[in-house]
Amino acid sequence: MKKLSIENPFFEFMGKIGDIMIINLLFLLCSVPVVTIGASVSAMYKVFGKMGEETYISPFKSFKNAFIPSLKKSTPVWLLSLITGLVLVFDLMFVTKAQASIFWHITGMVTGCLMFLWLLVMCWLFPAALFKEGTLKDMVKRSMFLAVRNFPYTFLMVLLDLIPVICFILGDYYAALVAPVYFIIGFGITALINRKIMDKCVV
Repeated sequence: MKKLSIENPFFEFMGKIGDIMIINLLFLLCSVPVVTIGASVSAMYKVFGKMGEETYISPFKSFKNAFIPSLKKSTPVWLLSLITGLVLVFDLMFVTKAQASIFWHITGMVTGCLMFLWLLVMCWLFPAALFKEGTLKDMVKRSMFLAVRNFPYTFLMVLLDLIPVICFILGDYYAALVAPVYFIIGFGITALINRKIMDKCVV
C-alpha cells in the first residue's frame, strides 16, 4: 500500500508535470490579447518561484494571484519592449535587403548588437519577482546589470527562449514538430529552467 501513496516520488513527479502543463496553458490563454504577454510572463515566473513553498496553493490560484497585480506594472514595460523589438527586427530586415556597402555593413553590425542586447535584457526584465519596487529605468538598469554579470547563464536562457523561433525559421517541418510540445508544456518547462538558473544568479 505504501507504493500507492500520493507521497510516492512517481506521483509527486507526475503532479508537478501536471502543474507545469496547467501553468503553460494559463500563460497561453492570458497572452492571447498580446498586450498582456508581459504580465503573463511575470506571473509564470512568480508561480515557479513559489512552487514547492508553503505559500503555493494551486497552479490556477497562484497564477491568478500573480497575474492580476502584474498587469499594471508589466503591461507598460511590455508594450515599450515590444515596440523596441519590432523596430530592431524591421531594421535588421531592411539592412539585409539594402545594397551592399560599408555603411550598411556597419549599420547591420550595430543593429545586430542592439538586438542581441535587447534579447539579454528581456531575459531578466519580466520575471518581476526578482526585482524590488522601482521605476522602469531602474528595472531596465538592473536587468542589464544581471544580464552582463551572469552572461554565460543569460546566453543559455536566450538560446532556450529562442528554440521555437529557430524552429520556425528552419521551416514548416521543424515548426510542426515543436508546436504541440510548446502548446502543452514547452513554455512552462523553459520558464522553470530559466527560473532555476536565475535563482542561482540573484543573491
